[in-house]
Amino acid sequence: MSYADNAIRITRYINPHYFYYKPLTAYLPGHEETQFAVALSQHCEAAYGELYRTVRKPQAWEIQKPGTLVALRSIQLERWIRCLVEETVQDMDENTWYQLWAIDEGIAIKSDPKYVRSLPEAFAKEPPHAKRGAIINVLPSDTRFDYIQNELIQEPSTRWCPGIVATMEGCLEEAASVTMVEKAKFAFKGETIHFGELYVTSQCNTSGSMADLLRAACPKQIITAPEAGFIKAFVKLQTHAMKRFLNNEGLSDKHILNNFVQKFSRNNLSHAHHHAERALDMDTELSQKVQEWLKRNQEACLAMLQEQKMKEEQLKVPEITSFTAEGIMRFPEKNGLNGPRSVASKKPNEVNCTSSGVVNPAAETCDDTVSHAASLSSSKPSSVLLNVQRHKARLLLKSSTVAQE
Repeated sequence: MSYADNAIRITRYINPHYFYYKPLTAYLPGHEETQFAVALSQHCEAAYGELYRTVRKPQAWEIQKPGTLVALRSIQLERWIRCLVEETVQDMDENTWYQLWAIDEGIAIKSDPKYVRSLPEAFAKEPPHAKRGAIINVLPSDTRFDYIQNELIQEPSTRWCPGIVATMEGCLEEAASVTMVEKAKFAFKGETIHFGELYVTSQCNTSGSMADLLRAACPKQIITAPEAGFIKAFVKLQTHAMKRFLNNEGLSDKHILNNFVQKFSRNNLSHAHHHAERALDMDTELSQKVQEWLKRNQEACLAMLQEQKMKEEQLKVPEITSFTAEGIMRFPEKNGLNGPRSVASKKPNEVNCTSSGVVNPAAETCDDTVSHAASLSSSKPSSVLLNVQRHKARLLLKSSTVAQE
């Protein structure tokens, strides 16, 4: 059988003698394990439905005991799965949690009790789909200093060192594919352990035995055991007493938390809709307050700028420009004159024009001068400049009347 037929996916890793895996073929849609998972999820959904969301939390006497098979509604997988209760824990808020082991997926899960239900008896007899694996013919070792021989001596150990555990974990994470050739089986403490040779293929398409890689990387932490005495030495290891949701050092490892953040009451849909509308109203009210604050801030800034501009204009001194009679006479004629002085100046000239029938050039010049003076007055000059312009306009009027006489 080729390596491709033995390709596996390691779902949980603790040490070289304690990991769980599933064949890659088990994830195909037509595989019998996939069909079993679909049938289990459909049956539990029909039996329990949406109760896991709205049901009250179980009482203390309703908590499942360790070693019990249960059905769990997995939020991550979005389906029902089979789990084994390994432990029940209570946090500082006196909330009860399940430490579960998904026997078909090979992963550790920490779940809220409201997602856990009794497993139907029809699905309890199926053996676990996730298998426990171990590398064959290798044992952990350690070194000690022999004062008699004055040298370091390598001898078998009962626990795997952290260095070799981390080395194998790094090789598995960087591998493009993992293959396991099964050599033997061993039933131990109600669980079947599959011994075999593990091979990894790197990203550069180079394959190698995991045992050889570990010997080359950590020669002082691993030894080769003969086939005859391997099982006897394996039974004496302390690895078997470890819990599956802990790492090799006995500490809480990374695991999936099966809990939904949003809280639901009995009227699930109505309350959820009410909370959604309330959140939307709060967001709208908050945005309106922000917009009003920005508008007030903008108006205050504009008012400050206008006030500053008015102060700057008041500080400026108006310039007085001197005008001569000849300069005023050169301005062109302008239409649309307003003001009582320009209208009054036109009346005697208009009478002269109608009575004699001849246009008086002096009158036209006077009109231009007065119109220019009116245009200057419309721009609101200073009082000194207005007095100068009025005086010059009177002089021009006198000269024009003298010329007419």
